[in-house]
Formats: sequence, C-alpha cells, structure tokens
Amino acid sequence: MRTFISEKEAKELICSIGAKMYQRQFVSANDGNITVRVGEREVIATPTGVSKGDLTPDKLLKVDFDGNILEGTWKPTSELPMHLRIYKEDDSVMSTAHAHPCYLNVFANMGMELDLSITPATAAISGRIPVAPYRNPGSNELADSVAPYVKDFKVVLLANHGPITWGRTPIEAWYTLEDAEAYAKMALIHKFIVGTYRPITKEQIRILAETHDMDINPRRLVNAPDTTTNGEPAISLDSYDASALHLSDETIEKLAERIAAKMKG
Repeated sequence: MRTFISEKEAKELICSIGAKMYQRQFVSANDGNITVRVGEREVIATPTGVSKGDLTPDKLLKVDFDGNILEGTWKPTSELPMHLRIYKEDDSVMSTAHAHPCYLNVFANMGMELDLSITPATAAISGRIPVAPYRNPGSNELADSVAPYVKDFKVVLLANHGPITWGRTPIEAWYTLEDAEAYAKMALIHKFIVGTYRPITKEQIRILAETHDMDINPRRLVNAPDTTTNGEPAISLDSYDASALHLSDETIEKLAERIAAKMKG
C-alpha cells in the first residue's frame, strides 16, 4: 500500500511554494493554483481569490478526485478540474503547480514551444515544453487540452494563459516550474536578443542522463544538434563582433516599411 505525505505537511508545502511564487513574481493578484495529493483520491488545493503570498493552512481545502469539498470553508480554485485531470492521467503524480511567470507566458502567448538545447539543467528538468491549444480557463475543455501531455512531459504551456507543472513531490513540481521560467528567459535572450549560443548535443544529453541515472522521455527531448562548439576555447567579449547583435536586413526593411506607412497616414 502506498503512503502519502500528511495533510499537515502538504499544507505547509503549499504555503511555502505559494510564498516563493509570489516573491519571484510568478503570480500577481490571485493568480496561480497548487495542489498536493494526500490519498488515493484526495488532494489539498488552494482556494480561489487569495494571493499566493497570503496563503495559510486554514485557507486550504481538501477535495476528492470528483471535485467534492471534503474539508475547508473556502471555495476551491476554479481551475481545479485541470489539476484533477492530471492526477487521473498519471497515477504517479503527487503534486501540481500553475502560475503566470512572465517569460513562460511570453512563449505561451506566442504559441511557441521551448525546445532549445542550451543547458544540462533545462534539458533534464524541464525538457521540451509544448503548448496546449487555448481553452477557457477553469473549463473541462482546458483539462482535456492538458491530458495528452501528462505522461510524457513535466510541464506544458497553456496557450495565452501560462504553465502548469507536475511531479512526484510538491518540490519536484515547483522545481520544474522554476527551471522552466529560467529556461524561457535564457531562450528569449539567446534567440531574440543575442542571436547566438553554443548548444549541447544529443550525445551530451545522452551522457548526462546516463551519468545521473535519468530516464528522459523521447518526446521530452529538446531539439539538440549532432555537433557543437561548446568544447572549444571561450571567445573574448571585448573582441566579440557587435554586428552579430544588430537587427537583420529583413527586420530593418519591415520596420522601415511600417514607419513609411505611418508617415503616409
């Protein structure tokens, strides 16, 4: 018979993770939801309408997999169906975390999955981050949109909404969310500002997984190349060709066309 963490520990962890979400500006107002499984069909969940920085154990609720309130006086988060669906899709999941961190939300709003091969941590912890199609927040349709990703991934972006992560412990779900946001920030800088990076290769990821005894689902693998230059000597920032940071001719032409169109108007 499986054992689950106690309700007391689950509530303490939810409040701790909620505070971290708030401190790191992963949420604003009453954004975000967190759940922790405490039984075969029972979870502790955050309430609606409460800042994650103001969570206390007495505000949390105990619900079953059908969404029925078993304990607590507050109203549960409206996005509870999405969280419960994740538990139903993968019985090994013990916690979920949803927030609206800025950089991940940029990619969610663009409908762009994250698959750059930039660091061992992002390749191993978050891995490739897909985007689920937009569905109304709090709806059963939103829960359905997440379901296909649960068994093979650790995080998915909800289009125009934000990320949700899951894990075998509350800390794992939180670490994945934290890693994914760092990944999104680096990816945005590398792809749209600096315009260059030295990737890690498929072979380097394979060795990483072997060394640390990790099993990385093939669907979760980032888009790694076969070759790289990351084993070569570092280049000097002072001597780096600044023209590499300039806008492309195509981008400049598009900007010029827009400016000309506005001037004519």
